[in-house]
Amino acid sequence: MMNHEYITPFVCFGWGCDFVENYGDDFVMSKISMMNEFYRLNKIYVYKRDGDGTRNRYAPVSMYFREEQWTREEMFNILKEVGEDAIRYYLH
Repeated sequence: MMNHEYITPFVCFGWGCDFVENYGDDFVMSKISMMNEFYRLNKIYVYKRDGDGTRNRYAPVSMYFREEQWTREEMFNILKEVGEDAIRYYLH
């Protein structure tokens, strides 16, 4: 849906024992990283980056994963920032 836009205002949250740092078995985290085109996790991405044209731009997603469950307030603050960036994109 967002292929023709310069933004990807999508956020994914995950929590649980599969997301423990230095767990030893990085199978799950390596697959998640690969899905996000090897961009860092736990970081906000709204604007597409890199690439050399309108059709060859990478679209990293804001993917947040950790062992502890996310609180509503934590998720709200991240979603609010992504939403504000997306609104600014369409207003300018």
